[in-house]
Amino acid sequence: MSRLVWVALGAAGGVVAYRKGQQLLEDAKRKGVVGSVQAASGSAAGLAQGARSLIGKALEANPSTPESAVAVSRPSGTAAARALAESKRTRTTENSRTDATS
Repeated sequence: MSRLVWVALGAAGGVVAYRKGQQLLEDAKRKGVVGSVQAASGSAAGLAQGARSLIGKALEANPSTPESAVAVSRPSGTAAARALAESKRTRTTENSRTDATS
């Protein structure tokens, strides 16, 4: 039953997409090549302006650091050393077990 629902939803979505595509095609034909190119270039220019604005905001310096900000420090390597020592201990214990059973 659930497959039938998904097939029906997919078919309905396909019909909607087809109709929207046909409508866009008719609009493009009505505007002609020049109108379509102008619309596309205007849309691209708007996208570029939005991207520039977003990048500009991201690159702005933050003049005030909030008190709740956590200081980020470089990892000391202690955790890696512990993990390495633990793996060596585990490996040694496993090797001694296999030697005892042999």
